[in-house]
Amino acid sequence: MRVGIIGPTDIRVTSQAAGLDPTICERTARAAGVGLAQRGYEVVLVPDRGVALLAAQGYREAGGRKLIGIIPHGGTSAQAATTCCELHRHLCHETVEDLTWTGQHERIAQLADVLVCIGLSCGTIAEIAWTKWVGHTPVVIIRPLISGIPPEVEAETDLHWVEDLDGVYQFLETLAARERRGVQ
Repeated sequence: MRVGIIGPTDIRVTSQAAGLDPTICERTARAAGVGLAQRGYEVVLVPDRGVALLAAQGYREAGGRKLIGIIPHGGTSAQAATTCCELHRHLCHETVEDLTWTGQHERIAQLADVLVCIGLSCGTIAEIAWTKWVGHTPVVIIRPLISGIPPEVEAETDLHWVEDLDGVYQFLETLAARERRGVQ
């Protein structure tokens, strides 16, 4: 199973805006990478900064078997001007590079069997929204790390709320078991 990791690149700014402790998000991102590696999952993410970078580092340090990095090039996004993906390319076993920054939101939703949301930002909301159009990719959200999701977005997406990483792993195990049985 391929797990996509999504969350803010600027954890301090987004956590502060939500009144949350950024260090909890940072620790959770790194621990998610480690936990997914230990459980044998493939991971897909944008190895730029913030949540995805911390998860990628944890995943590789824990011996993860396949990290797929989405490395966008160009586009109208301000992200294109400040990207650090090239600096972190070495963390990836494989890369996907045939897209711009604005196209990466759709691509991560396409490549992942499930997305794990660790914190929230504008880009994270875009990635969640894209799941509607690529087959309703399920999104597991760690509730204490975000202030909320607009009900309009929640109504059109397949969101699953958990309290911590153990809840994420339980969801992934349940999803994998359903897939083995051929249940949708």
